[in-house]
Amino acid sequence: MTDGFEQQEWLKFGVAAALSKQYGADQRSFLELLASMLVAALPGDVDITRRGGLFARKTVGALTVTLGENRYGLTDPGRGNLQATRTRVVRGIALKTEELPIQDWVAELGAFLDERARTSAAAREALSRLVG
Repeated sequence: MTDGFEQQEWLKFGVAAALSKQYGADQRSFLELLASMLVAALPGDVDITRRGGLFARKTVGALTVTLGENRYGLTDPGRGNLQATRTRVVRGIALKTEELPIQDWVAELGAFLDERARTSAAAREALSRLVG
């Protein structure tokens, strides 16, 4: 690649590590940031549910990312920690949904995004905005 992708500092740091750092700083802000980054990096593979109303600021309530045969979900229950799930999907049928610790969810998503960044300029640009 001619854009110096392999030498970019954030790649050495790792997407999963950058995501974990963002999550540790502020979970709600992390969800907003992650939603916008995923829409840019994986168009068509991300569904976002927003909540809020006429007089309340709209925020991301949940996001779902389809990666291969797995669908990853991250939900803000309103109070407490975000809830992460992974659903195994085969031929459009959800076979098994399991809750994951956030660290595992972030690690799996980060590994997929690392791989996608190697082949997609749009994904690379979105990830570089995330990790600075």
